[in-house]
Amino acid sequence: MRHQDLTASRQRCLVKCDEPRSHCHALVPKTPRLLSMGPRANSAIQRAYEALGRLQDAVAHLPHTELITRSLARREAVQSSQIEGTRTQLSELLEYEATQGAEGNTPDALVTERYVVALKDGLDSLAAPGAEGITLDVVRRLHRVLMEGSHPHVRAGEWRDTQAWIGTGRIEDATFVPPPPAYIAACMEELEDSMLRYERGEEEHYELGIVARLAIAHAQFETIHPFADGNGRVGRLIMPLMLAEAGYPPLYLSGFLLRYRHAYYECLAGVQLKDHWDAWVEFLCRAVVDACDTSLSIARDMNDILAGWMTRLTDIRADAAAHRLPELLLGHPVTSINEVASLLGTSFQTASTAVDILVDRGILQDRYPSRKRNRIFHASELLSRLERN
Repeated sequence: MRHQDLTASRQRCLVKCDEPRSHCHALVPKTPRLLSMGPRANSAIQRAYEALGRLQDAVAHLPHTELITRSLARREAVQSSQIEGTRTQLSELLEYEATQGAEGNTPDALVTERYVVALKDGLDSLAAPGAEGITLDVVRRLHRVLMEGSHPHVRAGEWRDTQAWIGTGRIEDATFVPPPPAYIAACMEELEDSMLRYERGEEEHYELGIVARLAIAHAQFETIHPFADGNGRVGRLIMPLMLAEAGYPPLYLSGFLLRYRHAYYECLAGVQLKDHWDAWVEFLCRAVVDACDTSLSIARDMNDILAGWMTRLTDIRADAAAHRLPELLLGHPVTSINEVASLLGTSFQTASTAVDILVDRGILQDRYPSRKRNRIFHASELLSRLERN
């Protein structure tokens, strides 16, 4: 990290690294309480609020939102993990969940499944009685759940205790060097007080909105880089939690961030090295708008798919398992007979009969017809829609 790559304001945040790297410098960032933005960034924020409002209104009227949100959360887990280089596809994650790993798994599938568990844990923690919001305990728990089973050097749920740097090779050639370990706790406490548990100060003339807080919190978290591994995924987990705490439906941004990964990293580097907040805010607002529009489009299309399925089942009694199952597929587009039995509260045989009917009607497809045990079924229409942008 060359001094000439940093603006003067960022150079003032430099400190020496610990031995044996004391000849190098790391950046210890202050969390801004407000941003002085130009008209383009302010317009982008306004468009993001309009998109969030559309999403909030639509969710209040759309059917089956809880089941659809379950599938969207898995889509988010796959895409956020792919940003970090994993190759697991949505169908692979869902197959692993549906069989509880009975048919084996890949390391990437396990990594992605931990993201699902961490996301649910975080959302549940906000909804628990007496919840105190997104505290550092919540952040560390996200990391602990996400990195469960990882190498001990990762220190799951604990701040890193070694110097990190961004870039391949030597620290001297790094593109960015985050704070030394001794500074992490203070940096994270400031982030918690200033953004994660934001309250308008008495001396402040206006309240900082959730979209700006989202931009500051994510960029600041990635700049602090508090963990030995998993920082990108934890940083992206925090964003839907912040939106949920602010009263919005959980919104998943990783699809946009994955498609524009180079710009994502470039905008973050602009903040880290040069305090260029406007470009980052504009980019993140585009991600919010895109995520809102994509979520609504997927939800409507999934409901349309369900409506089409039900026209194929008009001869089936409304209380029959085969008639009740299609709705549940919105949240379980890959399933097994054991899972169907659990979801419907029926016997294995009743579930098997229901699945056979849906296979016969073209709603489900037997993924591995030669199998005698642990059969897996895909609702291919739903999967295809979830895998599109």
